[in-house]
This record gives sequence, structure tokens and C-alpha cells, in this order.
Amino acid sequence: MAGSMLPLMDKAGFELSLLSKFVLACQSPRLADAAKDLGQTPSALSIALHNLEERLGLKLFERRGAGLDLLPAAFWLFRTGAHLLYLEQHTREARFAGGRRMVKLSVHLDLNFAIGRVSKALLRTSQEMIETAPELLVDWHFSGLDDDDIGDPTGLAQSERLPDKSGQLRIFYGTAATVSAKAVHLYDDPWIVVGNKGSRVDAFQPDERVTLLRMRREIVDAMTRFATEHGFADRLRYRDDEPAQVSAILRDQPQTRLLMPANLMPRRLGLARHEEAPFAPRFVSSIYGETGGAAGSYGKAFLEAMLRNLVAENSAVFTPRLTTRQIHFFNLVAQTGSISAAARVANTAQSSASKHISQMEEAIGAPLLQRTEEGTSLSPRGEDVRAQTVVIEERQDWIVRKAHDIAAHSQARVTIGTLPSSGHDSVLTEKIAHVMTRIHARHPDWQLQIVESSNTMLHEHVRSGDLNLALVGMVQAQVARIRLGPTEPLYVIGNPAISFGGRKELGIEETVALPLVLGRQHLSIHQSFADAARERGLRLKTVVEVGSLALAIAMVRQAPLCTILPPSSVRADIEAGNLIAVPIRHEELSGALSVIFSADRELSEAERIIVQEFVRVFRPGRTATVELPED
Repeated sequence: MAGSMLPLMDKAGFELSLLSKFVLACQSPRLADAAKDLGQTPSALSIALHNLEERLGLKLFERRGAGLDLLPAAFWLFRTGAHLLYLEQHTREARFAGGRRMVKLSVHLDLNFAIGRVSKALLRTSQEMIETAPELLVDWHFSGLDDDDIGDPTGLAQSERLPDKSGQLRIFYGTAATVSAKAVHLYDDPWIVVGNKGSRVDAFQPDERVTLLRMRREIVDAMTRFATEHGFADRLRYRDDEPAQVSAILRDQPQTRLLMPANLMPRRLGLARHEEAPFAPRFVSSIYGETGGAAGSYGKAFLEAMLRNLVAENSAVFTPRLTTRQIHFFNLVAQTGSISAAARVANTAQSSASKHISQMEEAIGAPLLQRTEEGTSLSPRGEDVRAQTVVIEERQDWIVRKAHDIAAHSQARVTIGTLPSSGHDSVLTEKIAHVMTRIHARHPDWQLQIVESSNTMLHEHVRSGDLNLALVGMVQAQVARIRLGPTEPLYVIGNPAISFGGRKELGIEETVALPLVLGRQHLSIHQSFADAARERGLRLKTVVEVGSLALAIAMVRQAPLCTILPPSSVRADIEAGNLIAVPIRHEELSGALSVIFSADRELSEAERIIVQEFVRVFRPGRTATVELPED
């Protein structure tokens, strides 16, 4: 989960309050039910969920008829988002004796994931334990899901506040004959037949076939043995799809009858348009819990609460009160040592930072800072909160980055950054347009977005995950790249009032003596020129520093000034005599283009195709060679 911290503006719109609405909506049979629980209209909730999709760049829902179905990405966000909401609630509500070290309980679920009875009971139990055992932090994993992504979501793996040993709790399918004596029986999950609305699964005929989906091997094997013993094994069919895909399966094959434990067909969004009935002969899959490690009384108490919460399938409701800004400013104050320093880092007014800290203290109900003449330090309660707000912010950042990665892989949604356009007829602009139009023609369903930014910001957005790919000039560290070859030759572009003395070519030394308008802080072309001058020991002094090529060109048109550009950027002005162009010696100044991407993840198929097209257009006849960042 490690990665560069996203700037506050990149997290705007991804508030925990919005995430809590999503989590509740997923647990509700219809959007209207969730809206009623939230005291909102269905349209207002629908708009909020759409805003969440837009912020994450990830499609979560698919409209079917009058309702919504959950896409695979929604199940991922539910798992990760629910734990983030739990951490926020624990941060606010947990009260325990000062100096007492926290305890971690890791819950491993050897079950198929579903937004059903077990998941809801798990969330409600974790919430209850905040009051009964405030020093306990719970994390959970479903077997085979997100194992290599999440790491330790509590952030306690390396914490000095964690005891030498942590407790483990395993929840799994089993039978009385196979489980150990210390295993606790939690729930008997009855098997049901599921079909489309109007399919009369309650009148299921003895000779009809039923389909088993990709479920835990132990329960599939148990059902197969049961079918053999009762003489209906020949009626079983097997399909390599997850139970979460029930809606899509029944939509594509409406005659299909599915056989599964009831927990996998819960009351949740997208499943209100199906019918179910108990399977006969009756069969149940028993769920057990067993503690390990140093779980001790915590594990026992958790299982007892879980047993109570499994009796009814009630939704887990989160009501977060901490905001992204409050958490961000508090972490900055803890890091910098004062509110004023935090405000400077965040580029905001001190009064604004102070206001957010005060609101956070009000939400938590305790002072988090100790303000003295010598500065600001964390209060004892602030120290406890800080240990978790760092994790919350890191996890929030990770969700934003991971959402972009999932969108690229599962939905062919790719955001590409490019250097600022210097003109609609420039060679670079034409080549980028050629790449994108070819990609769109061949893959019209792909969702492509092109954004322009400075060379520096393109690198930052690739590292943060806001951009999948970027076309840059000078390549910085910590990104992977593929070279696209040299840039178009650079020229001094000048106002006709500038006299070049008939020179057909200029060197770096001659160029720095001209009245230059440059954007060294933002523009890759000008950064390359500044580096070339510095290597020669030349002092570069600009008339004006600008942030865009368009402004530099406009100023050169109107006054006796110069800038540095490829001539194709201002071809029409040169032909009309509005500007003049003199080449800079290629051996003294030459640039290169590269396409960059994060080295921390694997490119999706869509991203690979786009990269290959960039190479084909910019380096015809060459192959793409990836250069990874040095350690």
C-alpha cells in the first residue's frame, strides 16, 4: 500500500461520507431503500454515487431496467471501503487507558465473498467491539481476494503500540466431524435454488438440472457427495463463474437454475429481481470460527458477538464525521510541528487549517493538540489519533490509485498526459492526434481521456496514479519509460524586430544573450535549454517566466522578444512573416520524448496497445524497450 501521498486536491470529492452512502447502498435491495435510510431522495443518492464513480474514474454500477446492478469493481470497493470507514469510526470513538498498547485481531474468512449475512455481521461485530474493547483493532481478508494489495490495513504491523503477538481468527466452512474441539459453530447456511423472476423455482421439478458456480472447494465437494448419496448427481452442472455474477448469468441465460448457499444470494443491490426457494432435499453448509495466536479473550468475545449478529441479516451503517481536509491538516500539523507550518505546506490560510483542526477535535470530543508559546505538540489523545489518521490517509490514497488501475484493466479506461500543445499544427500535436484517432477507430468502446500538464506535474500524476501514461520530455526518477526518439529540432522563435545579423544558426551561448520568454519551471523544452546552458557555465536570464507556450508565443508576437520552440508550432505565423525562426545547433541542444508509466503495477492490455501505437508512430520500425527506474 506504500506510495507517494496524493496532494489534497487529488482527493477532493472522495469523502468518507460519500463512501458510507455507497457501502449502505450496496447492502440495500433497492436504491430507494438506502435513500430512505439516509433521509435522501433516490435521485440525490443516485447523483452522489455517480459523483463517486467520476472521482475514482471507475464504473461501479450498471443500470438494468428500473434498477442498478453491481459491477465487479463495486465488490472490491465495498471490501476496502468498509474497512476504511471502520478505521474512521475507531479513531473517533475508541477510548482506552493512556499508555495501553493496542491489540490487533486478524480475521481470515475462508468463504466466498458476498455482501450478505456474513459480511454484514462481520462489520457490525467490528463496530460493536469499538465500545466493548476499544484497544482492539480488527482487520479482515477474504481468502484469495486483495491479498497482495492491501497489506496490513490497520497500520500496526510495525507499530510500537502493538504487542509482541497478535490474534488470529479464522471463519470457515466445516462439519462437526472434521473441525477441532475449540471451533465455535456460528451458522448453518441453507442451500437454495435461484432463478429469474417468474421462473417458479418454488415448483422446482426433481428432474431439472441445477448449476453450481465457482465456490469454495469444500462446499462444492460436500454438495457433490450429497447429490451422489441422494441420487441427483447427474442433474448437477458446473460453471466457472463467481457467485457475484449471478445477475449477469441469469440475464444472459434466463432458463438457468443456480444452486448455492443462501449467504451468496443476499439482500443487496442488484438482486431484487430474482426468485429463490429452499432446495429439496434440505442441505446446509455450516460456518465455524476458530481463534489462534494471542487472540485470547478478544477472539472469544468477537465470536460471541458474531454469533449474535448472524441471527438476522441487518445492514452495517457507518456515519463518518471526519473529513478528508481535517485528516490531511491534522497529519500535516503532526508532521511539521505547527498549524502555521502546515498551512504553508498546504498553501492555504492559517485560519483555514486551524478551523479544520478545531472541527476535528469537536468530532472526536477531545483536544488533539497542546498549544504553548514554544509551538504545537500532540496531546495524549492526539498521539493515539495520529497513529490511525496516517493509515486512513494512506489507505484513501491507495484506493484512488488502485481504482485507476482497475479501470484500466477491467474497463479500458485510460487517462493519458501530454506536454502542453504549442499549436494545433505542430508535429507533436499531429502525432498524438494520429495515435488517439487510430486507437479510437479500432477500439470505440474504450474510454480515453487526454490531459495536458507540465513535465513535472505529468511525472507526479503518473506516480500518484491519476495518470495511466504520460508523454514527457526529460524523464525523472521513479517511473518506467519507453523512449520514443528525438523531439523535433528546436529553434529560436523571434519577433521580426529582433535582428539576428543574417545568422542561419545559433549556438547556446548566442541564444542566452537574447531577450527570452521561457517557462523553465513548467515546460520540458525550456528545461532542456536551461540544462544545456548550465552545463556550459552560462548564466541564463529571462525577460519573463511564463507557465504556458501559448502565452510565450503571444508575447513574442507583440514585442521584440524571443522564445524557444519547434517551428511547426508557429508554422502559419512564420509563413505570414509575423515571426522568424532560426535553428539552434542540434549538437548543442537536442531533446527526446518518452512515454512513462508507474513501475509499481502491470500495464493493462489497453495500455499496452496504446504504448505500442505511440512507438509505431514516433519510432516506426522499432520495438518498445521498457527501462525501469534504478533502485
